[in-house]
Amino acid sequence: MKITFPHMGNMYVPIKVLLDTVGIEYVVPPLNAKETMELGVANSPEFACLPFKTILGDLIYGIRNGADFILFGGGKGQCRFGYYGDLLSKIVENLNYDVKFVCLDTTNMTVKGILEKISPLTEGKSAFDIIKGILYATRTVFLVDNLNRLAGYTRCREVNKGDTDRIISEFQKKVQKAHGYRNIIHVIKSARKQLSDIPVDRKKKTLKVAIVGEIYAASHPGINFEIEKKLGNMGVEVHNFLGISKWILNHFIINNLPVKIKDKLLAAGREFINTDDIGGHGIQTIGASVISAKRKYDGVIQIYPFTCMPEIIAQNVLIEVQRKYKIPVMTLIVDEMTGEEGYKTRLEAFVDMLEMRRRKTVLFAKSAYDINY
Repeated sequence: MKITFPHMGNMYVPIKVLLDTVGIEYVVPPLNAKETMELGVANSPEFACLPFKTILGDLIYGIRNGADFILFGGGKGQCRFGYYGDLLSKIVENLNYDVKFVCLDTTNMTVKGILEKISPLTEGKSAFDIIKGILYATRTVFLVDNLNRLAGYTRCREVNKGDTDRIISEFQKKVQKAHGYRNIIHVIKSARKQLSDIPVDRKKKTLKVAIVGEIYAASHPGINFEIEKKLGNMGVEVHNFLGISKWILNHFIINNLPVKIKDKLLAAGREFINTDDIGGHGIQTIGASVISAKRKYDGVIQIYPFTCMPEIIAQNVLIEVQRKYKIPVMTLIVDEMTGEEGYKTRLEAFVDMLEMRRRKTVLFAKSAYDINY
């Protein structure tokens, strides 16, 4: 039995760790979403969102390359994500692929629930290896996200332009070839050391921009045109509120704790929208924008796939967030027709505006100081 799974950011790294530890064969789809997106677009309903089309393309690629078991993380709630599992399964069936399709409920993941769902894969496997694999994978999630955060810090401050991108590119190539927890951890730690050794200008006053929005679009470089990389190379320090580790923390680790932990983003978002849920990460988008303003970030970029209902609601509420907290917010909507050059131009214009705004603020503060003096 050979498994395949869709990409979501760097989630493939901890999944590799889990499957290698348990001893399960797998097929990893290519990281570049363009290679699989056409497969998904050709076989998806016309108005399905971009994440759905990209996920379907990944699954078809995996099946065509020998996979006979699909593992997918579905959900519940107002967002159409709750229907993904059933719809993907039906499309795969209609394409006459003979595969087993298992959908995990990612809104309430528990160790017991995961073990029950993947039991066809783990039959005859060591229970110790399975638990060990889950623990190893969980640790790997945080190590990879920490590596990305360090890259975000160095990229906008590096003395020799391109050092960070080169190291991250090498990391991605090596980690795809590496097998087993120890080898993958070695690749991560090696990349971290290389990033730490990059000469940086620590005195540089960079712009700080927060990334919020729909988690798949915000975390998957293949469909957001590597937004963190682009902004970093423009001299912007990027803080992504939708890292994979935070998703695992909220949907897996906290669910397995006896005591519930307060969701800071949800609490902050309720200042503007007093409801338990509008689907997806809509309320968290609002909350992250409020927190960004309070932390004196220079701006916020909301990114979401075309027709995403929770983020459309959040986008309208963000108008009030801008008005109250005086923080610039730009919204980027992506689908398979989005042009990269136009997308890049909008980012450049937003960064230019933030820089002019900062200069104006500094000049005004200096003038006020002179008058008071």
